[in-house]
Amino acid sequence: MNSPHPSSSPQPSDDPQHLSRLRSLVERVMADGKISAAEAAEIRAALMADGQVTSDEMALIRTVMKDYLGDGPLEFE
Repeated sequence: MNSPHPSSSPQPSDDPQHLSRLRSLVERVMADGKISAAEAAEIRAALMADGQVTSDEMALIRTVMKDYLGDGPLEFE
């Protein structure tokens, strides 16, 4: 078998550039304090690009949302 070992190639979720792009995406989405169905789908697609959601990705999203919302609720459009 010639397939590489799964850990031999960097996973996007472990890639600092991936996390930076994800942060930028969430910051853009949260700029107005609301999230639309299309924006939620865009975030989901970015999270699932590698077929998994990591704790680093979830922590990043929580941090950015808290930065924008404080203790206020997230509004959905």
